[in-house]
Order: sequence, then structure tokens, then C-alpha cells
Amino acid sequence: MENRDNVNEKEDKGLAMEMLGELKEQLKRCYKIILILIAVLVATVAGFLLYLYQYDFTSTIEQTGVYTLIDSSGNVISSDITPDQINEILEIINNGENKGNQKPN
Repeated sequence: MENRDNVNEKEDKGLAMEMLGELKEQLKRCYKIILILIAVLVATVAGFLLYLYQYDFTSTIEQTGVYTLIDSSGNVISSDITPDQINEILEIINNGENKGNQKPN
């Protein structure tokens, strides 16, 4: 009977080793799949960033009046005060302040 027990133990060890070998191969396949998915994700993000790189998201608007109407492209459609009028107003304000701040002669 001892002989039969030894045979059963060897068969059990063989089956366990076979299952461990299959598990090892399965883990290798899963590892490869994970690496492929990471590579695809990196390539997708890099492609999206390159796609966005072609656009210029900065713009400047030159506002010439106190209230300015600007279209969606950033062009000034109308303004209430022209630059010349702003300069005239500033001259009047500055001259008025200077006269009040000057000492009498």
C-alpha cells in the first residue's frame, strides 16, 4: 500500500507543478497585455497633445475705448471714445490737477 501512496503523491505533485506552470504562463500573457495597453495609452495621449499643439490659443485685443464692442475673432467693431478723444480728456485732467497743485507766483 505504501507504493500506491507514493504514486498518488507523485501524481499530485505533477498536477500541482503543471498548474503552477500554467499560472506562470498566464501571468506572462497578462503582463504583455498590460504593457501593450500602456503603450497604446501613451501613444493616444501623445497624439492628442500633438493635435492640440497645432493651434494657437493665445490672442491679444487692443481696446481703444472705455466701452468696446468686439466680435468673436477679436476685431474691434465699435468703441465709444477714440484714442484722440482719450488724449484730450487726459490733457484736460492733467492740466486741471497741475493748476491745483501749483504754488502761486
